[in-house]
Amino acid sequence: MAISACFAFASVDAEMEGMEVVSRDDGTFLIAGPTYYFDRTLGAGGIHSESELWTPRKLRYRLLFNRMSVLPSWTPIATPSFWMKTGNELGDLIYHDFLTDAEDRPINRTPILEGGFRTPLFHGLWATFRLFQDDHYAFYTARKYRMDQVDGSFSFFGENWPFFSSAYGGIGYTNDFIDASILAGKEYLWIFTESSRWIPVEYKPRIEARAEIGNFSTTLVYENAEYQDKRKKETGERKEVNGSVVYSCSETCKRGMLQLSAGLAFRFVNDEGTVYTGLADDRVLWPFLEMGVRPMDNLKFDVMFGVNDRDWLVQDSVEYLIPALEKMNITVGAKNIAGTRLNPIADTHEYFDGDTISLTAAGRMNLLQGYVRFEDSLTNFFGFGLRGSFWAEYGAETFDAESFVKDKIFTYRHGDVSRINSWIKGVTGEFWLKLWLKDFFNFTALTGFERIDGDEKRFEVNPAEFYVSFNADWLINKTFRISHSLRYRSDAEWNLRTRNPYVVKGDWFWDATFEQRFPKWGMSLAGSIIQALGEEVIEAPNGGHSRIRFFCTAKKSF
Repeated sequence: MAISACFAFASVDAEMEGMEVVSRDDGTFLIAGPTYYFDRTLGAGGIHSESELWTPRKLRYRLLFNRMSVLPSWTPIATPSFWMKTGNELGDLIYHDFLTDAEDRPINRTPILEGGFRTPLFHGLWATFRLFQDDHYAFYTARKYRMDQVDGSFSFFGENWPFFSSAYGGIGYTNDFIDASILAGKEYLWIFTESSRWIPVEYKPRIEARAEIGNFSTTLVYENAEYQDKRKKETGERKEVNGSVVYSCSETCKRGMLQLSAGLAFRFVNDEGTVYTGLADDRVLWPFLEMGVRPMDNLKFDVMFGVNDRDWLVQDSVEYLIPALEKMNITVGAKNIAGTRLNPIADTHEYFDGDTISLTAAGRMNLLQGYVRFEDSLTNFFGFGLRGSFWAEYGAETFDAESFVKDKIFTYRHGDVSRINSWIKGVTGEFWLKLWLKDFFNFTALTGFERIDGDEKRFEVNPAEFYVSFNADWLINKTFRISHSLRYRSDAEWNLRTRNPYVVKGDWFWDATFEQRFPKWGMSLAGSIIQALGEEVIEAPNGGHSRIRFFCTAKKSF
């Protein structure tokens, strides 16, 4: 139940679904690699990242250790089409391999690769295939380290040991009443844990079935995950079945005063050998209920409540739109998050060199927030807005690091998940200006600040206090699109994953996308440049370098 802003960001293409955070400018977004990042919107309240919090809208996200992640996405591409994507980090001068001695060559750069198709409907049936991997952030030294952990290249393509490499194929059936699919494939992943280790996991196979039937939505997944550490001669296997069943409010129900939805999320695991994480009782059942009440057009109440034998979690909010002038919107609201755990379906333990790291903490957390938002469209081409909030959190989840271990280039930690049993308070403010000219041009200037008061040395991350951004889109002749995002983020700081705080310096960044559309043939060609202007830095402990890179996408729709 995050507070949604009333402005749109420039439509710079993301490298892949789930990597939109690279170009986000409205908070603190620190990327260690495609499968782990800290993502916190300024004004969201609390000190946790968005991916740490379970919500019903994330039922089909991937659970990567204790995070809910879009990437690697197994959601079938919706449009019948075939597509290809490729790119690289700037500076990958291949000819150096022939002209320069090995010790004098530039640091290796890493690419991105994707290809796939989805067929048109044939009597409701369709088929799809997709292979995709992102080698970015897999810098040379870390790649050498990962090579010692696993057999083979641990990817479908190349020898960069990327953080993920995934391929699947399957069939589906779609009509007015049902939308169902079943996909099967293989996947290589590196998952980041509380000890700060990257754990290699090979899924062979992974099978995912989905169905939307009327107001019911179901997902069923089978994963055969293999673990290994070649240096320690350790191997293990986890067979897991997970999924969900949800009843959603119908369209008629959504237009009424009371909206109800209910569901069940579940996981069952069977571990053999050395598996580096554990789930208490080898299962979790998570029933939940969502309710919305609209007693009048301008007032709404929303609540989500989940409970099982180990945990409970409540997320509720109230919002009121104050009647004002025709083009003026004034909204006041409040939200609350309370519970024993941010992600109640995640594993409960991690095993590291004979130590058992508890991933649960005694007690509960409580986050309270109030906010006000004002927006005014002064003319048919200009508007502005502002938003302010105050929040307070007690019992925030943190990590009590007891010791650190150095392993070549990486630093690991021992300890347990714990709580900050004191109040943390924050105040935020944001202001934006918008200009637009029909479909031809859209521009947003945005700035925000946040001040947090609390036991900052126990925060996993001290978020950035300030940002400013300038986003613009042009659509020329309805066929040529230019999108760009220029932004600045102030310093952020990791406190608990290294012996001393790890500071990520503030910097300017620029991203841009250029796309040519050919409507007559259903084709498009797009090129993007990402992370230009900024220094090439490591944004998270044990992460990879965030480098300037580009990628190109060709797509043909049927």
